[in-house]
Amino acid sequence: MPAVSIVIPTYNRASVVGRAIDSALAQTADDLEVIVVDDGSTDGTDAVLDSCDDDRLEVLETGSNGGANAARNRGIERATGEFVSFLDSDDELASTHVARVLETFQEAPEQVRGVYTSYRKHRDGAVYDVIRAQERVTLEDLGRGNPVGSFSATTFRASAFDDVGPLDEELPAVQDYEFYLRLLAADEGAEIRGIPELLLDRHTDGERIGTDPERKLEGYRRVLERHGEHVGRRRRAELAANVAIIYAESGRRESAAAYLRHALAIDPGNVRYTLYYWAASVGCRALLGVLEVKSRLAVFASRLESYRSGS
Repeated sequence: MPAVSIVIPTYNRASVVGRAIDSALAQTADDLEVIVVDDGSTDGTDAVLDSCDDDRLEVLETGSNGGANAARNRGIERATGEFVSFLDSDDELASTHVARVLETFQEAPEQVRGVYTSYRKHRDGAVYDVIRAQERVTLEDLGRGNPVGSFSATTFRASAFDDVGPLDEELPAVQDYEFYLRLLAADEGAEIRGIPELLLDRHTDGERIGTDPERKLEGYRRVLERHGEHVGRRRRAELAANVAIIYAESGRRESAAAYLRHALAIDPGNVRYTLYYWAASVGCRALLGVLEVKSRLAVFASRLESYRSGS
């Protein structure tokens, strides 16, 4: 039985899925299996998967497109490892990812249900943001935001899915956040530990569920219906601001401004949302320009921190 099962859901990503698989198989800790779930691809993904030759790799075919969480669930069902890692098919793991995950679990108490790593976000071939993992994430932390972020950065005890059930296949968006809330709400004192090293590269080019504001809104609505008692005022405002940004990216200035007004109504006096609102009042390009400056500052701060620490 391998220590870690890496589950890679994929749909029409023939041009990049090989990169994700290579990064999973190139781990310094080789006590693993890699399960790729082809969720009904029609772009030649099957030929790419057929060309991969490694005894640690297993390919599952769903036959039709059921969505990312349905594909992940098929992978979880097949997984035999003590731990389950997720990797989106356009992302890449650092070679020491699994080794550091295992070290963290070995040193952690049973209440640690999952771990996640710091990661870089890429667009158009360049890093535009850096997400630094917190030392620990509790249910209270999730009530204020989603510090964990992408499923690709996460690994969970396989027993967690027996305890709280599979991933929600009907949720149209924020699938990761809903699972994190459900996992930590199920067990008092449960937490997710963070790994400080940058051990994942996320590539956000191309269409994702998160780029559709209507799907995002429906996802948020369902999450608040189920877990509203755990979600605080500032997080609710952040959800509204996230929708505003998606509207801005699609050129819908009035909708973007309306949701930023909503964010300010929930969290009045928030300087960041006030700046975003006035930028949106000028136009979508102005708001996106402010966000671009924010991203560049985050990358610069991360590089400065790495330089100071000598890493």
